[in-house]
Order: sequence, then structure tokens, then C-alpha cells
Amino acid sequence: MRSTSSPAHNRFRGVAASTAAAALTFTLAPGAAAAQAPTTADDQVTVRLKVASEPAMEVAVEPRIWPSRLMASQGVVVDGNDLVEVVRDGREVSGPKKRVREGDTVRLVDVEKRRKTKRRSVPAGVVEVPTTELAPGRRKVVREGKAGVRRLRAVRTIHNGEPVNYRVVRRTTIRPPQPRRVLVGRQPWSVRGADGLNWSALARCESGGNPRAVNPAGYYGLYQFNVATWGSVGGSGMPHHASSSEQTYRAKLLYKSRGRSPWPTCGRLL
Repeated sequence: MRSTSSPAHNRFRGVAASTAAAALTFTLAPGAAAAQAPTTADDQVTVRLKVASEPAMEVAVEPRIWPSRLMASQGVVVDGNDLVEVVRDGREVSGPKKRVREGDTVRLVDVEKRRKTKRRSVPAGVVEVPTTELAPGRRKVVREGKAGVRRLRAVRTIHNGEPVNYRVVRRTTIRPPQPRRVLVGRQPWSVRGADGLNWSALARCESGGNPRAVNPAGYYGLYQFNVATWGSVGGSGMPHHASSSEQTYRAKLLYKSRGRSPWPTCGRLL
């Protein structure tokens, strides 16, 4: 809301002195002498006009005038953000009922939108990776985390100089966080009916006990899985990239479904 000048009595358009005296009387501040009530014609009603944080005043206007026309008739400029409210019998009214009646209070709320952009840190967080390469319960940090950065665009709404709302309208990640990566030791995988077999002997026979072994014919790891068989028992990626304990677990699952047949030469050692 913007007015023609800051004092309340200068917010109104210039009219003849006699007309102004007949139509307008200001409500005085507490402690001041009582103001004379406005004189009105039969076709006018008296309402209280409250502009932002300035003192209220009584004005005589034509009945059922829209509040926006009332503001214009008093020389008060209303911008696109401001609120014009009508209060009747202690309750705010709207719609067709917003046309002004005798005894209403019409108030203009000066609304300001303050936009602000700022940066905020995004916590790195922690990713825990179970592994059987460590003793159960033992933890090992393999990568330190790094916080990210996010840009926030917000709007603060001010009514008559007082903050009433704060809203973030956009969040943009400038640098994503890198979580701290921690290995956490756990018990080895177990498969009932296959845990008591001699898996180390089978691994020595198939790959020389090398979990990274690669056979040019397309077989990988301790137990010389091909990619299709590895996937059939739940493995992902390449077999020789998995830990030794996971390779053994997948081999146990394969044994449970197919017995020694996947290892026609070395399976006898189980």
C-alpha cells in the first residue's frame, strides 16, 4: 500500500473545505478531546476507516459502496499486495456482503513481500555397509563424508510492519552431500544344509583360492561362476568383484538347488 503522503489527513484527495468538514471527522488518539461526529446526508452511512497502522477515522460514504471505491474516494492508493478487509459486528465479511454498511470497519492492511536468497549446509549423513570381512560389530570408515550446499529462496510476508509468514519457495542443490561410508562387520551368511561342507577345498580346486580369478572362457571368482549362474542365485555385478564371503554364500545357494553338478571336477571335494 502506498499513500499520497504519510500523515493520515493527507491520504485523502483535496475537496472543498466545506464538503470535507461535513463528510469527515477523525477519531482522536486516547487522551485527546472528543471528536465531533460526522454529519451525514440521508443517503450516506458512517464507517470507520483504518489505514495500516495509522489512527482510525470515521467517514461518511454512500451506502453499499465497494471498499475499493471507498479507498479511492478517500485518496488512498492500494497496490496489488495490500489487503482490504471489511469487519461487521466483529467478523470479517467477504463476497457480495463486503459492500459497506452502516457501522462497518474498513481496514487496509499494508502488505510487503520480502524475497531473500541464502545458502544452507546439507548434512553428509552416513551409509553403513554390512560386511563379513570384519569381525562382527567392528566398524571401519572407508570414506569420510562431506556436507553439501543448498540454495533456498524464501518470501517473508509483512503486514503493517509485522512479520506474519515465512515460506521457502524454491530449494536448489548446488553441491550434493557425500555420505560417510562405514563398513560394519557381521556374521557370515548361512545356508542350512550347505554350511558344513568343505568350501575352502572347492575354492582351491576351482580358482587356487583367488576371489579375483578370471577364466578367459567366462568364469569368475572363487567358485568360477559365469554371469548367468551368478545372477540366478541373486548376485549382482561381476562375481569376482564381490567379497569372498558373498561368493561363498552364493555358491551355497547354488549347491542347495543343484548339488555338486555345477562343479563336475572339483565338486567331489565338498
